[in-house]
Amino acid sequence: MRGVFVTGTDTGVGKTVLSAALLAAAAPDACYAKPIQTGSPPDDDVATVRTLTGVASARAPDLGVRLRAPVSPHHAAETAGVQLTVKDLARRLRAADDPPRGWVVEGAGGLLVPLNERETLADLVRELRLPVVVAVGVRLGAINTTLLTLRALRDLGLPTLGVVLMGARDPSLDSALAAHAPGAVLGGVPTLTPLTQASVREAGRTLLRVPALLEALG
Repeated sequence: MRGVFVTGTDTGVGKTVLSAALLAAAAPDACYAKPIQTGSPPDDDVATVRTLTGVASARAPDLGVRLRAPVSPHHAAETAGVQLTVKDLARRLRAADDPPRGWVVEGAGGLLVPLNERETLADLVRELRLPVVVAVGVRLGAINTTLLTLRALRDLGLPTLGVVLMGARDPSLDSALAAHAPGAVLGGVPTLTPLTQASVREAGRTLLRVPALLEALG
């Protein structure tokens, strides 16, 4: 597979909006996937991406595991009597990659969210061999969570394109990342008001001016 894996510094930081923006500006055959969704229903990131991009269901297929409890995937799976494994999640994605095309794959929560007693989302990233884009919610605490996520990616040897700052820029976050993670910031997506297909597409076009993102998804 080719494309990017979108993770976050935490839950609720803007991964789905970022994924929609990247998909909206990517090559016309690019696709989106959400391997794991907890709290479903009512949460449905696939439906949200379809709405924000206007793509047909074939480009945002509902091919992942859906779990009702709004908790960590490992616990939601235990509650539902489901066994989550990296091999099964990767198999679903690879089966859909025919013919091959670019993918925006959105994780659940952060990089080290557990899937079972042994595996985390980082293991899925390794299995898919997709470079990582980190969505950073610009809020108090973002410096620490961003640097921790980048360090974990580095220590695990996972390919990383960089971070995208979601929301109004914060000079303290900008200066901290410039000093402690130079070159990591790919760009930002401001608070999109209104949040429409047009504003999402424009945000994606701005991001895909970054050569690394364009190469992955263009």
